[in-house]
Amino acid sequence: MPINIDEAGLAAIFPEIAEIQDPTLRRGVIAIWLEIAAECPWDRLEDIPKNLEAEKHRRLIDHVRGVTRMALALAETGKAHSGTDYDRDKLIAMCLLHDVSKPMECEPDPEGAPSGGPVLPGRKSAMGKLIQHAVYATHKVFAHALPLEIAHVVNTHTHQSAVRSVTVEGAYVFYADYADSDAVLVPQGGKGFISRWHLG
Repeated sequence: MPINIDEAGLAAIFPEIAEIQDPTLRRGVIAIWLEIAAECPWDRLEDIPKNLEAEKHRRLIDHVRGVTRMALALAETGKAHSGTDYDRDKLIAMCLLHDVSKPMECEPDPEGAPSGGPVLPGRKSAMGKLIQHAVYATHKVFAHALPLEIAHVVNTHTHQSAVRSVTVEGAYVFYADYADSDAVLVPQGGKGFISRWHLG
């Protein structure tokens, strides 16, 4: 069942959309989220879990916003202390779209145990089982003719990708993505992503 949401409803969930100054890019981000809402098996964006593992209790939308704010903070710090410039509009779009395929990669699980948070229990969808994370999100970026750099970062933000980003914006999204998760996991005694990195 598609999610009944319009542009105003999406803006209320993701106020960072309004920070994108380029109207074409802003419209593209909105269009992609509205398409996903129309295609996915959920009733509300607020019900979708961040993942089906340690963060199954968290809302995906909170993670997306957290990554956006963290990445912007990293970028502004890099600019202030190292003189490293970045494309603010593209960075916001990258953050807002990095997990846009997750509503398609999982589905409600009516028989699942309560999530322990405000989201519904979920399970992997057919897409989640068969297609690498972020591939569909990357497809949407291409379908809406958004800049190649955005497709590149959406595709490379995950460890499941065979390649890593070569842009500074990609570094900010990558580290913010895991830092946002660890900000929740580590204080709760969970295994943070920082402890999963291989040394050597």
